[in-house]
Amino acid sequence: MNYLAFILSNPRFLAYGFLMLFFSSFGQTYFFGPFTNSIRMDFDLSHGEIGLLFSVSTGIAGVLMMWVGRKIDDVDLRLFTALICAGLIAGCFAMSAATNVVTLLFAFFLLRLSGQGLMMHASFTTMSRYFDKERGKAISVAGFGIAAAQAVFPGIARIMDTELGWRDAWQFSAVFLTLFLIPLMMWLLTGHGERHEKFLEESEEGQAGGMAKNEAWVRTVLLRDIRFYLMFPASMAMPYLFTGLIFHQQFVADANGWSYDLQPAAFTAFAGVGFICSIIGGPLVDRFGARYLIPFNSIPLILGISMLAITNDPIAAWLYLGLAGVTLGFGIPIGGAFWTEMYGPRHVGSARAIMGALAMIATALAPYTMGLLFDSGVSVEAVAIGAVIYMIVGLVLVWLMVFRYWSQPGVTPGVPAR
Repeated sequence: MNYLAFILSNPRFLAYGFLMLFFSSFGQTYFFGPFTNSIRMDFDLSHGEIGLLFSVSTGIAGVLMMWVGRKIDDVDLRLFTALICAGLIAGCFAMSAATNVVTLLFAFFLLRLSGQGLMMHASFTTMSRYFDKERGKAISVAGFGIAAAQAVFPGIARIMDTELGWRDAWQFSAVFLTLFLIPLMMWLLTGHGERHEKFLEESEEGQAGGMAKNEAWVRTVLLRDIRFYLMFPASMAMPYLFTGLIFHQQFVADANGWSYDLQPAAFTAFAGVGFICSIIGGPLVDRFGARYLIPFNSIPLILGISMLAITNDPIAAWLYLGLAGVTLGFGIPIGGAFWTEMYGPRHVGSARAIMGALAMIATALAPYTMGLLFDSGVSVEAVAIGAVIYMIVGLVLVWLMVFRYWSQPGVTPGVPAR
């Protein structure tokens, strides 16, 4: 089935996956980035101090995500969606009203947990769970929401910061989301109860899993699986390294002599390449399986960040973000399907919740630790070299996981090896 026919056969549910990712932007680093200088000046914060606030709030959200994210395996998706969308709206209002670092910290927390954490988690988990033979296509279609958001939101944030000021920008966002977001999502989930019942009836794992305790499964299976730990370093590369560089994009621009508008403009390459690679990646996942594609996925990001160590020419921004877009684009269907292939659809919410929480903790550490490095005089080139070394080590571990440790005694992947 081609993409058009696939979309027309599942329009509302695929739109739900797409829009959950699209509107998660209000909790994403690429939307925060253009506001950081204005916020720093209003609160008299250094790069390291605002990075610390962002890191602490994201870290707390990441820890809570380990518990809240697993609830998607047990709570009605409509209720789960309404609550996390309400959290995003509350976060936008809290940002516009923040008067001190405590209220700013709370606003960061709400936005990171609801947007960057739970909205992405809900989209990828549902697309992966309720589509079987065309799981890769479903995740790719939903993943267009990320590409679309990354194409428009950095520029929108830059314009809003300049024309409205950061407080009014967040207040406008809150009012807009209040009017449209929850009613739209509830309409898109019309009939989901029947879809979930069909999933439980058709899946033996779903029937048995209805009585299972996800907490026990996490302890006895996931946290004792060597594959989980071999995947961890590579899985944290994009959340940690890329988040840190994007959060401090204005520092990177200053260090390289770039205009402040260069990286927001280069995000169009990031989003465009990501969009194309996601389209290509979905059918590849359906044909070959995520297991055999994931060992190659971090290579473009390695090459992209290498550009920051090689040259400060403006073309480096386009190459760095464009190559990062390749990793993200292919990573949307590959990463979305990978955990279902490893652990099956019934527990994919729990598996993704743990990885999502760890990714959030990585994004929490990135702004603060990179801010400290930059405040201490460490160059962008040195950070890029360290990042490349780390990613090469992670790549080696992924290859070991896939080609040496995939079949583990007592652990049955969700989809048989192909």
